[in-house]
Amino acid sequence: MTTANDAYLADLMMQLVGIDMTSADGRAGAGAILREIEAKAPGSVARMRSGLALRRSGASLLAEGRIADA
Repeated sequence: MTTANDAYLADLMMQLVGIDMTSADGRAGAGAILREIEAKAPGSVARMRSGLALRRSGASLLAEGRIADA
């Protein structure tokens, strides 16, 4: 997946949850959501960040032959 596609998906996600990342309130809301996710599942935000970095480099987290990478 390309970086442009990642940016599109991130923008779509923000639109779906109604967060305006150009405003201070929107950024604070996004931070609160990430803190809640991290509190419920420690390390999950770092794992997502690492997974995205791997995808950008062309690698996949999926075991070969298990599931086709979309």
